Amino acid sequence: MSTFGTYSTAYSGMYTNQAALLATSTNLANVDTTGASKVQVTSADSSTTRSDGSTAVSGVTVASITRSRDIYLDSTYRTENADATYLSVKSGNLEYIDTLLSEYDTVTTDDDGNTVTTSGVEEVISDFFSAWETLSTTQSSNEDGHRVAVVTAARDLITRLTAIDEELQQVQADAVTAVEDGVDSLNDLAAQVAELNKQIVQAEAGGGEASYLRDQRDALLDEMSSLVNITVSEQSNGSVTVTLGGGTLVKGDKANTLAVEGTGATDDPLQVIWAASGDEADITSGSIAAYMEDADQTGYETIDASDLPYDFNTYATSSITMLRQTLNVLITTLALSINSLTTSGVDADGNTGLAFFTTIDDSEPLSITNIQVNPELVSDSDKVVTSTSSDNDDYSIASAICDLLSDTSLYENAGSSLSIINFYGAITTWLGTAGDTASSNYATQAALVTQLDYQRQAVFVISIDEEMSSMIKYQTAYAASARVMNTIDSMIESLLAVF
Repeated sequence: MSTFGTYSTAYSGMYTNQAALLATSTNLANVDTTGASKVQVTSADSSTTRSDGSTAVSGVTVASITRSRDIYLDSTYRTENADATYLSVKSGNLEYIDTLLSEYDTVTTDDDGNTVTTSGVEEVISDFFSAWETLSTTQSSNEDGHRVAVVTAARDLITRLTAIDEELQQVQADAVTAVEDGVDSLNDLAAQVAELNKQIVQAEAGGGEASYLRDQRDALLDEMSSLVNITVSEQSNGSVTVTLGGGTLVKGDKANTLAVEGTGATDDPLQVIWAASGDEADITSGSIAAYMEDADQTGYETIDASDLPYDFNTYATSSITMLRQTLNVLITTLALSINSLTTSGVDADGNTGLAFFTTIDDSEPLSITNIQVNPELVSDSDKVVTSTSSDNDDYSIASAICDLLSDTSLYENAGSSLSIINFYGAITTWLGTAGDTASSNYATQAALVTQLDYQRQAVFVISIDEEMSSMIKYQTAYAASARVMNTIDSMIESLLAVF
């Protein structure tokens, strides 16, 4: 190699190490920047081809300036993150339901000093039947007060159940709002990714470097993965294509928009659709999927006397809907059963018995959202039916109503006959088990996502110690190349002095 060739080699060493120092400086500047990826300079031999066809190494050159990212870890993280946020929502809602039911529980102390917790729903059911028991065994002189107590206990029962149902309805309404907000966020994130695609392609078209733009895009993609099940693929020009269940959400600098339709009701299901085509988007995980499921009211339906005993099952998509239907079946079955008894008897004045429970809106069927104690009984307790005759000692209707508490043919759960208390207990036990399972699954999934994030950060996170070590290495290499150049300068100066 000639003297001037050596000069060129030394210069290439200085240039390459200067570029490496610049990358190190960028890394150190972004050491506390959330989501910033480590930038690395990759060098390669620089060679020239001689006239005889042979190749000669003539120094070093900057082959590429790239971010330290593992696209496979990023992809896995986003897939598992979608599952984690899905489970987080499901677990959170089940935990809320459990808390909601617990708020109505009562805590007492038994004769041995032990703390006893009684379900609030079970308590009001027991109080209702206790009022009927008292009425069925009372003396006629005290009958008026006990009739009033029966009406009061019935109103308390309805108030307690409808209060829970209203809160559950609010949870479902909040789930619908969460889907709408989630889709709005997803559309906004998709638009930002499309814009970054455009900027990245422009920045890198002439050989430029756009690591900071790519970091911003990756942060957006991570956020999108918490909402829905996305798949990301990078194109040769540096842009990414984002798909959702086979549909294209982002391609190049274009983003497709999603929209929300429906309320979640059985006759108006909640759907996320592609705005352009109207086709339903295939959302299987992420928080939006979880909220869509919890907002689904499929499984909630009214029942009438011909449906009794109503065979209840726990197959509803939404645990919230399942509990709402539990309460609906519980009170509607009880109301229809009591009505069939009271309308077959006579009141205290010998008049034909009235239905104990009636609808609030006569145009709609009896249900937990449309039930009340017959207003005529509230205004005149003598109309409460206790017997089949005018005989003062006849409390056959009241006794038959008392027997409903232990009647195991009144309710069915997946084919099993249950009493009213056991029916409610079976469903709440199922909910408790489902909540524990969801909580455990979420904890496991969250730990997996955290582990994956640690692995990702091990690849791209910026370490001060590592960068300081690299800086010393590049400074030393730069100084060595500069010294070579100085030496060559001296040699050339000596040669010129000879001539």
